[in-house]
Amino acid sequence: MKSRIDAVRKYIGENGIDGALITRKENLFYFTGSAPVLGGYLLITEDDARFYVPELEYEEARETARVEVEKFKKLTELYDVLKPLKSLGVEGSLSMSFGNSLREKAEIEELKFIDDVIKELRIIKTPEEIEVIEAACRIADQAMMVAIEEISEGKTEREIAAKMEYIMKTNGAEKVAFDTIIASGWRSALPHGIASDKRIEKGELVVVDEGALYRHYNSDMTRTIVVGSPNEKQKEIYEAVLEAQKRGVEEARPGITTKELDTIVRNVIEEYGYGDYFIHSTGHGVGLEIHEWPRVSQFDETELKPGMVITVEPGIYIPKFGGVRIEDTVLITEDGAKRLTKTDRELI
Repeated sequence: MKSRIDAVRKYIGENGIDGALITRKENLFYFTGSAPVLGGYLLITEDDARFYVPELEYEEARETARVEVEKFKKLTELYDVLKPLKSLGVEGSLSMSFGNSLREKAEIEELKFIDDVIKELRIIKTPEEIEVIEAACRIADQAMMVAIEEISEGKTEREIAAKMEYIMKTNGAEKVAFDTIIASGWRSALPHGIASDKRIEKGELVVVDEGALYRHYNSDMTRTIVVGSPNEKQKEIYEAVLEAQKRGVEEARPGITTKELDTIVRNVIEEYGYGDYFIHSTGHGVGLEIHEWPRVSQFDETELKPGMVITVEPGIYIPKFGGVRIEDTVLITEDGAKRLTKTDRELI
């Protein structure tokens, strides 16, 4: 934690900022090791780092945080602490109302965004972070195997999702990483088809997208299943997505940019003639948030480096027919990439 705080301290020093105030839950955990339910405020200055939390969160924060902790009853106490500072580094997610309060009540003259340094730190995972993400991926694999076993004609999407989520929690997950997607039949063409009361029918494609939150870190994976025997068009679409996904994992390596990786994956789908039906980016970073930097898309040119964790998740979505998506959480290594989610990708 100290090296992370020191990096922020160096950044604000080089940019002429008096201090930095961290408020986002994920960032608070990243810098302090503590995640109180009601949150708090981490103030970093040239010679100090102090975590201010509401009084009812004090005992928990004191036990878990790796920085000095102080409690407050009213925000006016925090504003008084900030008054000696004239400029303050803040996250871009800071609300306008709180920003105005900092100016008016804490008398901060200038607010500067410090997202660049935070993103630069969080985008490369430490060995300890990778170990936790791998555990989250193992839990996701266990849940996916349950889905594969349970999906059958007559069952509802919500019924399958409930069993998956039960398995995740009984295997150590704090909760699901996001609302579990079980999208069958025509709904499989909806990229975000959260499990509904629709009953699964024979011959349908079923997209299963799920992840586990374990010790504050996320996993993310998708598999597509056919109930019964697939028809020729279903086979063709699946083959296109599978080839694109495998190619993406094979080509992911240090030195390539996220835009280049997206192009490689996208070109495979286009070669099959389904380019117009691949309607989202190839992937995204995974860590303390289910979607974080880098973005594997045409709009991001981040160079991949060892320690980054991303998803590779191409898909084809044909309205009124159905869709296919295959996704793995992937670790960028020194010379390539390693799949952290390992459930079989072949058509089931």
